[in-house]
Amino acid sequence: MKKITLHRPKESFNKNCSYEILVGKKHLTKLKNGEEKTIEIPNALNTESLKAKIQWCGSEKMELRNLTGNEKIVVSGNKFLNRKMPLFGAMFPLIGLMFFNLKIVPKSIGIGFFIIFLIAIIGTVTLWKDKWLNIKAE
Repeated sequence: MKKITLHRPKESFNKNCSYEILVGKKHLTKLKNGEEKTIEIPNALNTESLKAKIQWCGSEKMELRNLTGNEKIVVSGNKFLNRKMPLFGAMFPLIGLMFFNLKIVPKSIGIGFFIIFLIAIIGTVTLWKDKWLNIKAE
C-alpha cells in the first residue's frame, strides 16, 4: 500500500467549497480549506489516476504508478481562473454600452468584443475546465 499525504493550503477563494479527491472514478475523500490528510491507497488501485474536482471543474490527472509512496500532494486552486477571471464579468456592462450603440465606440467594435468575451467564457467552462485546480507532488 502506498501512503500519500494530501494537502490543501488555506485559500481566500473557494474557501467554502471542499475539493473532492477521486481515484479513477471512485470517490476517495474531500479536502476542506487548509486541511491535510494521510491516505493509504491499496495496490489494486496503482494503475488508476488521481484527480481533484470541484463542482463540474477539476484538475488534470496524476498517475498513481508514477508515485513512489510517502509523498505529499498539494491540491490548490488556479489563482488566475479563481481570482481574476470573475473580474472579467465587470466588462459585461461596458460591452453592453458599446453593443447598444451609445456613441462611445462604434457598434461593430462592441459586437466584436462581445463575441470574444463569450468565446472566452465558454472556453473557460468547457475546454479549460480541467485547469481550475492544480495538483502536484512535492
